[in-house]
Amino acid sequence: MPLVTAFNLRREDPLSEIEEALRHALISAPALEINEYEVDLVPVYEPDGFRATVARINVDLWELPTRTKDALQDLATRVARAFQSVVGEERKVKVVIRPYDVEKAGWVSF
Repeated sequence: MPLVTAFNLRREDPLSEIEEALRHALISAPALEINEYEVDLVPVYEPDGFRATVARINVDLWELPTRTKDALQDLATRVARAFQSVVGEERKVKVVIRPYDVEKAGWVSF
């Protein structure tokens, strides 16, 4: 269940295109076992009157044996490039992939 939070988005950013690009980037590595229907994007606009120089994208993933440090590093690069493919390569972006242990976390879906 990947939760993708994108901070410091601009009002003119095309959200549907960003969501599609990030979703595709996340599912583009089959070994990571990320299902398209599980990806939830939470867009957060930069505050009025504040022009952020960097967008930040956090991706929360459950831990799996196939989600190694190298695989997650590659995934972070894919997500960053996907974001820039929509908004422009001049936009700075930081991507953080944060795995957590679903066996230790409380979680529910209604």
